[in-house]
Amino acid sequence: MDEAPVPASYAELAMTFLWIGTTSFGGMWAATRQLQDELVFKKRWIDVSHQQSLMVAATLIPAPKFLAFGGLVGYHLRGWRGSVIAMLALMMPGSLFVLLGAALLNPASIGAPLAPVLRAISIAVVGLLLGNACHQVKAARTSRRKRIVGVALTAAVAGAAMAGVPLLLAALAGFAIGPLLLGDSEGDAP
Repeated sequence: MDEAPVPASYAELAMTFLWIGTTSFGGMWAATRQLQDELVFKKRWIDVSHQQSLMVAATLIPAPKFLAFGGLVGYHLRGWRGSVIAMLALMMPGSLFVLLGAALLNPASIGAPLAPVLRAISIAVVGLLLGNACHQVKAARTSRRKRIVGVALTAAVAGAAMAGVPLLLAALAGFAIGPLLLGDSEGDAP
């Protein structure tokens, strides 16, 4: 690079890489244009050829490429501290999203506050399934016995889910039992 980089404070470095980490998806190569807009044109911290060189160097480091690139830019601008700050800021948004996802998938990890929300969602899904089942029963051309068995099976799945059986488990059980109880038979008249 021919020109000296525009000075960057630690705070500005952190905020820039926090923003990049929050708004970039698909890794370093997918975010090339965004990186160029932010680091080359907007901040003027590096030029295009230096960006490309750092991206190639990042591929040679045995680390996630995006993280390596952030560390190299941070080092170029502010030395070792800049490298650490850029990498931490770049990792923070993704790490927080992973933790949020893990907490939502396992509500026991964050305690009781999420349990009522998940229960309400489960009941809403069961309601949608019941409504769809009723619509299907009305439109179906099957025997009265199959309609009654189908409604009873749907109600059993809904009741199991409302009683605390995980909805996915109750639905899978319904799908396994349904063909046994409702299997096609010749001459089934409405």
